[in-house]
Amino acid sequence: MAFRALLLLPLILVAACQTLPRDAFRLSESALATREMQTREYGSMSDVQILSASTAVLQDLGYAIDEIEEPLGVLSASKRADATSGIKAVGSLAMDGAKCIFSFLRACDGKNYSKLDDVQDIRLTLISRPQLNNENNVIVRITIQRVIWDKKGRLSEQQTVIDDSVYASFFDKMSKAVFLEQEGV
Repeated sequence: MAFRALLLLPLILVAACQTLPRDAFRLSESALATREMQTREYGSMSDVQILSASTAVLQDLGYAIDEIEEPLGVLSASKRADATSGIKAVGSLAMDGAKCIFSFLRACDGKNYSKLDDVQDIRLTLISRPQLNNENNVIVRITIQRVIWDKKGRLSEQQTVIDDSVYASFFDKMSKAVFLEQEGV
């Protein structure tokens, strides 16, 4: 037994000396594009002013503020929204109806309708930090995730929102709120 352990020892040592690939920590181009989409820079603002402006925007958009860590510049908010798609619902009801019409032996069970998305929980996290080169500027990054539940309350889908128009719309509203915050309105 000890002899076998001695034979395996060099193999274990060689495996332990493996190095990471050269590009192991390099972000992909799509990750960089996503980060750019989620990030904006605001000048002549403090973290407190940014958090105040973003709180106002999020509340106007129907979000509940879950947590604010002012010293860290972190804010999290969430809301529940309708996740039904009219086109999907009509198609699903039509499929169930067609099954009922063409299946005289089977009862109408509404299986397609119960698989429809019902509600979605949307969670937004905002992080603000001073720019490294210029402490008067603040970098703001948001990420948005959504969890979709079907009509029976089962998890249907989880995803990070990667839609430029969603982030652009938020930052447009944020820019207006930042302007109002700077003007003291």
